[in-house]
Amino acid sequence: MKIITRYLYKEFFTFFFISLITFLIIYLVIEFFGKIDNFLEAHVPLKVVFSFFIYQIPFVVQQMIPVSVLISVMLTLGIMNKHNEILAMKNCGISLFSLFSPLILISIFIGVGSFFLSESIVPITSSVANNIWNIQVEKKNPQGAYKLSHLWYRGKGSIYQIRSYDSRKSIIEGLSIFFFDKDFKLIKRIDARRAKWIKGIWYLNDGFIQKIEPDGSRKTIRFSNHTIQLPETPQDFERTMKAPEEMSFWELRKYTRKIREEGYDSTRCQVDLHNKIAFPFISLVLIIVGIPLGLRKKKGGVPFGITIGIGISFLYLLTFGLSRSLALSGALPPIFGAWLANLLFLLFGIYLMLAEER
Repeated sequence: MKIITRYLYKEFFTFFFISLITFLIIYLVIEFFGKIDNFLEAHVPLKVVFSFFIYQIPFVVQQMIPVSVLISVMLTLGIMNKHNEILAMKNCGISLFSLFSPLILISIFIGVGSFFLSESIVPITSSVANNIWNIQVEKKNPQGAYKLSHLWYRGKGSIYQIRSYDSRKSIIEGLSIFFFDKDFKLIKRIDARRAKWIKGIWYLNDGFIQKIEPDGSRKTIRFSNHTIQLPETPQDFERTMKAPEEMSFWELRKYTRKIREEGYDSTRCQVDLHNKIAFPFISLVLIIVGIPLGLRKKKGGVPFGITIGIGISFLYLLTFGLSRSLALSGALPPIFGAWLANLLFLLFGIYLMLAEER
């Protein structure tokens, strides 16, 4: 079995990397010709143009991994089946489950790798690519990509009013903080011309602290420099301007919980959160579907196998997108909308595998 396992891995990964590189090149070529006019009209330097597409590669790779997995397993088994290698293994008493369990195992590792890719590299590179597009191409105010203007942010027992926030320097210009008691009654207010975050502490300049006593009287203390520790950090403000692909699972989870606690509709964030977990499992589901399909004798050879693989991937992504839309509209619970496609195709793959085993 070790020899067969090594053989399966060799064939699978050969097709996997060929498929992944091919889809990556196709995507980048289409994306290049679709956006090159925008870059030329904006007079963007060629170096920046290539940087934009390079920073897109990790996100594209993560999206293309499931499709590459499905096509790879179908080609591997299709060629083995064509050469009657599968039949020879069956005649030797080897069950299909024990034969292809290594492929199922490797799909799990690929799914884990896809998840860590989306957690570590994709948020960083997607953020840089989006900034290049927003600033260099669409000519948005550079401060708009790095600053939040006139922001109202609800913290723990407090509300922040921020005139301008520079995320690169962690500097707030024009800060007002309103503190409330458990009955949502204003008990204190802090105003500062500038606030800077340094090693866990907010340094305030040119402002005043106003305390509201129970009898309604106010006591005001002015300051030139003042330090204060607050539960809110610069990352809390930055999350309000990030797209889901620019946030890790934990960042999105924290942001979703905060929105829910504040009483706002968090449906979209919950759907995106569950999708971050459901998407890596696509590789496992599609490989379970691809194994029995790859074992079936079919005319057309390799080109037909690739066509079938792309068709199934398209159908899967269509189902995935439809269930996500239903979840966003409230027709399905967020967790069910994210996992529905996985569940349907997993049951379909198990059915095909059991039928092939018989």
